[in-house]
Amino acid sequence: MTGYAIVLESARLERLQAVGNIAAVAAASEVPVDIFATMGGLEAFDKERIASMDYEVGEVGRAMMENEDANMAMFYENIAQAKELGPLNVYACELSMDMLGKTLDDYHEVFDDVLGVSGFLTHAEDKQVIFV
Repeated sequence: MTGYAIVLESARLERLQAVGNIAAVAAASEVPVDIFATMGGLEAFDKERIASMDYEVGEVGRAMMENEDANMAMFYENIAQAKELGPLNVYACELSMDMLGKTLDDYHEVFDDVLGVSGFLTHAEDKQVIFV
């Protein structure tokens, strides 16, 4: 295994935050990470959703959003910073974008490219796959 391939499907804030944290720690440790954002996971990066903070949240997510003293970076900020630290690539799901009629311009600038599932699996062939 030469790193991690994270399939991010969830739009739940706690899961998004976990992926951002895992990616940041791995990249800082020089462990290669590829993130494939699909379905709800892709829509979490939508610029309008980010602006409105319209996320599915559980108890921890509510506490995080309500705690003004927490000063916790959001998942997309963690991922953007992690890309500067180490080997991290983020891919948007082509099928999800096609179904929604969107382009990369509709999403946070963290994405490196748009891939289909087969393209992502090619990138992930030597990595441990994690589904979130």
